[in-house]
Amino acid sequence: MKLTLRLIKNLQRLLLGEAIPFSALPKSLTESLTGEGLLSVTHHGIRRCLIAPNIAVLAGALPRYNEALRDLNAAVRLLSEDNSRAAQAALSGNSKIRSQRTTPGFLVNSYTRINCLLCGKPFVIEPAEGSAVYIADWQSFVPPTSVLIIGIENTENFLRIREQKNLFNDTLKHDESVILFVSRYAFSSDLTDWLTCLPNRYVHFGDFDLAGIDIFIKQFKSRIGGRGSFLIPSDIEHRLKYGSRKRYDEHYQKYSNLTDSDPAINHLISLIHKYRRTYDQEGYITPHL
Repeated sequence: MKLTLRLIKNLQRLLLGEAIPFSALPKSLTESLTGEGLLSVTHHGIRRCLIAPNIAVLAGALPRYNEALRDLNAAVRLLSEDNSRAAQAALSGNSKIRSQRTTPGFLVNSYTRINCLLCGKPFVIEPAEGSAVYIADWQSFVPPTSVLIIGIENTENFLRIREQKNLFNDTLKHDESVILFVSRYAFSSDLTDWLTCLPNRYVHFGDFDLAGIDIFIKQFKSRIGGRGSFLIPSDIEHRLKYGSRKRYDEHYQKYSNLTDSDPAINHLISLIHKYRRTYDQEGYITPHL
């Protein structure tokens, strides 16, 4: 993502609570921020606009996309300098704020000990509660074929897997012994690249909304085919009855014709349309008593 003065100023407007045109941000950034629920789409007549439902949360998330976005005022000053060559050098040459991704790989978690291989050597996955393991050399990371891999979109769900055991254990099949949970970084294809090299089954756990289903279909299922499925809890219809109408309305125009070859996913889509509501995956976290 290239940093420009226009991009920074539009982000500043969002953090001031203003609405900006839907096309004001790069398409990839808009899709990611709306997919995470950090931006909402509103309509003014025939015009679509973007607005931040929670300014503080958006401000805290922006540095994940580029470290320079931690201080937007400083970025504006730097890009507005008369000596543009110096400004560009600072933005692209300073390792603290360069725009290219510097963290390869992804995070893994488990509530069961898993004996894997990393760089051809034994590597045990057994994180303590409240922690996770960062896999940098993902090309050499190999779990047993009996492991079910579950990808979790939301960080809170990923770090609190023990409070969702009943939900996850129901996904295991007879030839699968344990579950390895994975969480990708924004704008990184490392996780999907890794999944394409494995024979393991993959289950995607995201929000139960049209945008979340679209992410699975386009970014995961399109690459791993029949080995991938979307996690659909048995009680999802009951939960959708009391879900969010606001986000359904926000997503409807873009995803109203969303379908898939998997009957289970199509049934989930039909339930979302039936109740005109969505449901966040955080609702499945059951705190320890």
